[in-house]
Amino acid sequence: MRSKLTTAVALAGAALLAAQAATASPKTLPLRARLLRPGELAGFKADLGLAHYPSAALWVQSDPQLTPAQRASELARLRREGFKGLDQRFYAHGTTQEGVSWVMQLGSAASARAELGSSLAKYRSQDVASGATFTPWRMTRIPGARGFRLSGGGQIGENVFFTDGPYLYLVGVGWAVGEPHAPTRAGLIAAATRLYTRVHAAG
Repeated sequence: MRSKLTTAVALAGAALLAAQAATASPKTLPLRARLLRPGELAGFKADLGLAHYPSAALWVQSDPQLTPAQRASELARLRREGFKGLDQRFYAHGTTQEGVSWVMQLGSAASARAELGSSLAKYRSQDVASGATFTPWRMTRIPGARGFRLSGGGQIGENVFFTDGPYLYLVGVGWAVGEPHAPTRAGLIAAATRLYTRVHAAG
């Protein structure tokens, strides 16, 4: 028969384990779970294809607008930061509308914030060079988020960048000028906010 002391020690140990489990950090979400889910971008359906970028080289190669010098610089930076990435495309049937949700995992929260700045600068320089217009706008519902509009060549795009820990996220929509019932900025902000709320809560 167990003594009262042995029982008390066992109960104390069980209580400690329960407390540790309750306060432990939640399991880190996989990259796939850090993309928009079906229904989170109103009016769009996810394309069947999901682009995996296990290496920085594949990610950089996917951008045909980069010059050789820009490609080399971005590749070196992303390799240094420990890059992994995923890209999911969306579409709205019977329209010119497209959507995108991508996530980039880097080595630290500081690296993610730095990459946000580099990515914004890249979009700005590329589009100004091609004759397009880059227009930033305030995104206040997500801490540190940056919104911007790209327009040119008969196309318009609205995009939101934000970071959460070592992850950089982009949510965007695009459409042809004159498209009836074009996506709204409010809808994009709502989708980005849903994603941020979900991934931030998960840690």
